[in-house]
Amino acid sequence: MSLQKRNILIIEDSLAVGTLIQDFLKRLNYNNIKICNTGRSGIQVFEELVNSGKIPVVILDYSLPDMNADDIMSEIFRIRPDAKIIIETASERTDDSIKNVMRQGAYQYIEKPIRFESLKSTMEILEEEDKIIVNAPTDNHKEMDSLLNSSTRISLARISEYTGKKSEEVLEYLKELKDKGKVIQIESIKEISCNICNSVKIGQNFSCPSCNKTNFKQGRLIEHFKCGNVSVEDSYTNNICPKCHKDIKIIGVDYKVIDNYYVCKDCGEKFPEPTIDYMCIKCNNKFKLEQAKWITSEGFRSTNL
Repeated sequence: MSLQKRNILIIEDSLAVGTLIQDFLKRLNYNNIKICNTGRSGIQVFEELVNSGKIPVVILDYSLPDMNADDIMSEIFRIRPDAKIIIETASERTDDSIKNVMRQGAYQYIEKPIRFESLKSTMEILEEEDKIIVNAPTDNHKEMDSLLNSSTRISLARISEYTGKKSEEVLEYLKELKDKGKVIQIESIKEISCNICNSVKIGQNFSCPSCNKTNFKQGRLIEHFKCGNVSVEDSYTNNICPKCHKDIKIIGVDYKVIDNYYVCKDCGEKFPEPTIDYMCIKCNNKFKLEQAKWITSEGFRSTNL
């Protein structure tokens, strides 16, 4: 499908800016354009378009009155994981907020005030990508082959989700490979999935248990028996205790070493293990291990490895 025949959905707080973008797009021969001024209405219109067989390109204002861009993107990706979302904002690309939405899957970023050439350039890139997809030869099994050959073991659930194919279709192809001796079926694989959308695309985030920041380092601690000081090994310069300024000489008599500890650079907390949170790459849901949903599916391994 040509991109020029797609709908465009503008989710923009300012009607003036939304109309300006619409005028720019009409000059580029995009005529099926809808404008919404809240996140909730934008999500509703997006879902209606998708259900009617149309996949709109979304131009999303980062700052809306009812929802933030992160939440809107999560809802849009839940409806259509391959949605193309262009973020428009007055913030710079180096801002953490913009880095975050780009990491979440935003296709592109346009800086306000919106300029015709910037929008035109972005849409032309989309059109070129669309042409490549339309003209590319179809290889239904290339993605599955790539996943099998890049993993020492992989589950049916993971192959199915990463390729967007139904489990039955994946199993049929894996049986062909198994009969040819190209894959081996191994024991079933149990893995974490999102407790909201069931995705197995899960990332981990490690943080300080005290302040929840990620700015910590791993190292060894030394406890000086005489004064009770406990601090990182580097603080004992030339074997001198940083608290009482006495020599530490004999391990087990003057001091002990505590291996594999972590020290937060922000709050100074010392801890044996960081806090681990899980985040769904698909819907951006964050959860603890005890909240996770566990799924089990057939496991496979390529004989090429």
